[in-house]
Amino acid sequence: MNLVLLLLTFFPLTAFAVSQAEFDKLRERIEYLENNQKNLLDISEEPKPKVNSFLNDNLTIGGFYDGGFTFLSGPDTETQLTTSSNIVGLNFSASFDRKLRFVSQFVTALQANLENRHNDPNATTLGLPKTREFSALSSGIVPTQAYVEYSISRMLNFQGGMGYVPFGFVLQVREPVLFVRRGAPQFVRSPNIVPPLWSGLNIHGSKSLEVMDFGYNLYTFQPYNHTKFIGTGGRVWFSTKDDKIIGGLSTQLSKNDEETYEVLGADLRLDFFPYQLRTEIAQVFQRGQDSWTTYFEPGVFVYNEEILLYVFGDYLYGANNETGGGRNRLSDPIQRLDYGGGINWLPTSYTRLRLGLTYSDYQGNRAVINRVNRDYLTVDLSAGVAF
Repeated sequence: MNLVLLLLTFFPLTAFAVSQAEFDKLRERIEYLENNQKNLLDISEEPKPKVNSFLNDNLTIGGFYDGGFTFLSGPDTETQLTTSSNIVGLNFSASFDRKLRFVSQFVTALQANLENRHNDPNATTLGLPKTREFSALSSGIVPTQAYVEYSISRMLNFQGGMGYVPFGFVLQVREPVLFVRRGAPQFVRSPNIVPPLWSGLNIHGSKSLEVMDFGYNLYTFQPYNHTKFIGTGGRVWFSTKDDKIIGGLSTQLSKNDEETYEVLGADLRLDFFPYQLRTEIAQVFQRGQDSWTTYFEPGVFVYNEEILLYVFGDYLYGANNETGGGRNRLSDPIQRLDYGGGINWLPTSYTRLRLGLTYSDYQGNRAVINRVNRDYLTVDLSAGVAF
């Protein structure tokens, strides 16, 4: 009788132990899949072609194209129409096992460079045109991502190499086709405020709670014009379960030849169909005048999720802006407000067609220099596709 009771007690306990072990494995697998889904922003939401390399590793291939026409004119700017840029990117992601993978992206561009971009009449001393103008075509290939990632858990992941800097929202966008405005906000086009890439090490993770998800990044980066010092940066973010509200705070700390400086930023995205909003702000804190930028970009889908109308305001105060490059450059602080609007047509989840109008209004005591007005109008017609 005692033996029977012992057996009746032992078997349920054994069954519970086995089911608990299976449950732990299942939970670990779910966390791994959630982690990949959160952090593989370079891979489209829809399945990509997969092949096996000669090492029999799982290789994912994708990419994008973005290009179009630009019309440019202003009070003291010659009217111009050009195919200003054609950009092609290729993404490669190799998974070696459940915890280890390699991600890379190479971007090829054929573009007409806009020389003397801010209409600085003093640019002639550097051999540049007196007013802004598109120059001859140039091309090049640039690696924008190349890192190895080791995932311990959803809360702890290590990346070594280089990638898009996790500062705010738009600087993390891997594919230009995702921008509502062609060329993105001035935030992206002003590397003197935030450099576009992290390099060295990026540690990131996230955690899911009942009503929200939270995450973080800690990383190193190379300042844009000062390669003798390594900077450090961090970001914390939150997201509602339905991704209707996403926000974050970002910071960077680095040093140039004269001082240690800090950059602080905040970002917010709202998606309440058919309405959406994107806004960010970033400021550099240093001796003298601080550079800062912010933009506000609301939009509304007027037909399903295919036709998007948007307007925007985009301000930049560039205390450290310079005309020219390398050793031949002139100090040219600017204040500039871009505003306008446009329309996006998204016939598929892979494709975006845009028509946008932007007026660039230079402000302050350097809005006109030597009777040269710096304002100008831009009209863009462009197309982007991810594959």
